[in-house]
Amino acid sequence: MTPQQFRQWFATLPEKYQRQAKAMYDNARRGGGFHTESSLALIKDLVEGSINFEGKFQYDHHQ
Repeated sequence: MTPQQFRQWFATLPEKYQRQAKAMYDNARRGGGFHTESSLALIKDLVEGSINFEGKFQYDHHQ
């Protein structure tokens, strides 16, 4: 995933998931790191997995 593709995808996210993606992005860059296409794709996959998980269990109130 290119940086441009990541920005386009990020712009489509609801605010809750933008915060989640930004936190992952920022945490990975701490210490002078940088993102590769695979690291951007990993962030996308993790956030989309979270969205899918929450969607499947949004009405499950067993805690």
